Amino acid sequence: MEKAVVDHLQNRTWKGPKVQEIAQLAGVGPATVDRVLNNRSGVRERTRARVLAALEKLKNESADRDVPLHIRLFCDSGETFNAAMAAAVAEVNRTIAGIEIEGDYLTTSEVEPSSFARRIEQEGSAADGVVVIAREHPAINRAIRKLRTIEIPVVCLTTDLPSSRRSVYIGNDQYSAGSVAALLIGNALPKERNNILIVMSVAFRCQQEREMGFRRVLRSDFPYLKIEERVISDDRPESTCEQLTRYFEAHGQPAAIYNVAGANRGVAKALEHAGKASDTVFVGHELTNHSRNLLESGVMDYVISHDFSGELTAAAKWIRENVSGVTVEPSYSQILVHTRYNCGL
Repeated sequence: MEKAVVDHLQNRTWKGPKVQEIAQLAGVGPATVDRVLNNRSGVRERTRARVLAALEKLKNESADRDVPLHIRLFCDSGETFNAAMAAAVAEVNRTIAGIEIEGDYLTTSEVEPSSFARRIEQEGSAADGVVVIAREHPAINRAIRKLRTIEIPVVCLTTDLPSSRRSVYIGNDQYSAGSVAALLIGNALPKERNNILIVMSVAFRCQQEREMGFRRVLRSDFPYLKIEERVISDDRPESTCEQLTRYFEAHGQPAAIYNVAGANRGVAKALEHAGKASDTVFVGHELTNHSRNLLESGVMDYVISHDFSGELTAAAKWIRENVSGVTVEPSYSQILVHTRYNCGL
């Protein structure tokens, strides 16, 4: 790939993308692009790959001369997950030719479902396809059904909304993800009676499915472990920490915590305040900069996650194929388990 780029640059008939265009798409400076295109040292491999991917996309779009497919992403989640999805959108826009994704991110604790549903319906109707990450709510289901009546393809990502009659779901088998969490906690605790605390937030189907898988494996493989209660958080670190601190003061410390929601930092802070971070098995979801830091510090034991960019790429490609008349049922994405030893981003 790099040799071909150099050969192009040495050819006086080269009509490829300008350095400024490549730099803007890759999110780097023109000097970095120049070093990559001239195969000079001093550029990290990940940055070099981003520049070459941006070049490839611009070349392909120039060759196709087509208007890019416009996809709207509507994401209702916590701040950290929203940031991870925004990074995934930027990555897909840099690398996949003929596709432009526009992200719309709302914080769960501040979302009013009916107004969010109106946004999905009104703004989604002007797009070529829609990707939705949202809670279970009748208004949101109705909005997606209305988009489907005007033949807008809708992909549910990470958390499913089957009652919405969406086109397809792309993401983990969340029931299996919860089963993995139970296996990790069960194997980490001694074979004696102990209590486990589950932390949840609002009605996201992925959280409900994770809990069901978790409970099934505890019943079948670790019957001496009991779920003592569920704490319902708002996916904000500060308030989650306050809730758990009050819970620990009233009920004592559980042997393990399974956080099926967001706000891993809030759980970690509560454990640290109680002086029990090293004594409690803590399993959560989504590998982000925050959860990676918690793994490396030893506060979290396991993070169950998935490939954000890979799933969004699959969603965008599915919409492109669907617009072209091809419809294939996607497989579940791979469930990833991270520890302090394999948590690099």
